[in-house]
Amino acid sequence: MPDGTTFMAWKGVTGDEQVWWNRWDNGSWSVPQRVPGALSSAGVALAGPPGGPLYLTWRGSGEEGIWVARFDGSSWTWPERVPDANGSVGPALAPYAGVFQAWKGVTGDQRIWWNRWNGGWSGNQVVPGANSSFGPALAFDRYGTGVPHMVWKGSEGDERIWWNRYLGGGSGSNNWTGPEAVPAATTRAGVALASPPEGGLYLAWKSTDAEENILYSRLSGNTWLSPRGVPGARSSVGPALAVNSGYLYATWKGVTGDEQVWWSRLVGNTWSVPQQVGGARSSFRPALATIGS
Repeated sequence: MPDGTTFMAWKGVTGDEQVWWNRWDNGSWSVPQRVPGALSSAGVALAGPPGGPLYLTWRGSGEEGIWVARFDGSSWTWPERVPDANGSVGPALAPYAGVFQAWKGVTGDQRIWWNRWNGGWSGNQVVPGANSSFGPALAFDRYGTGVPHMVWKGSEGDERIWWNRYLGGGSGSNNWTGPEAVPAATTRAGVALASPPEGGLYLAWKSTDAEENILYSRLSGNTWLSPRGVPGARSSVGPALAVNSGYLYATWKGVTGDEQVWWSRLVGNTWSVPQQVGGARSSFRPALATIGS
């Protein structure tokens, strides 16, 4: 599967727990299709290592198990359970020494767990000091520090957004930097993370105000820049981010009562006017990934 292809996946509208997918193809989104056998009542995640395949993980329907399927460019594998991985929301994925995964624990467990796939799933481990009532996002800063970064909304009652870095390398050791708060960043929902070609990271999230605006910041070195709004972008859940051909793309479910999926692209310092993704509708937030990034 060629590097540079961007895919999106999402859970269906209220009452529809099927998982759907499409791809960004020649300047437009392809017609949505179902992922065979994939059902979710919460979030989904995507990651595309160089050369593929595309990995999709999700929290199950009516149970808290995490499932995985892979897409080789023409067909999906049948869903398989990720051993002993369970979460109340949904996982995050990023390519690194295979595929790196993180998720919030089951109902009543606000710890964040992680594992990785490299021909098989490693044992599940707790990320030290990381707790969330919603769930994390992951991105591999391929062109900067060369390690995975994670961001997450804090535990119940804590609306701050936190971040850290994984330092265990390909060994799989449980070595992370201590959590740090992202300045002036608060949310009650999901967060998204992506790495541009020039290095650093982009972070996006749903605001805590009644307007449900989507905000974003950029990590420059070890400093997060002041948050800014994505013009016209509003969501009740939160966005997804990915980079394609050097541009940052964002997709999101609309405001409360709007289950349409929307998208925008950052060119330089300017976001394009939000547009609907034809045929894509969801009661949760979507996932984005580009093969090779």
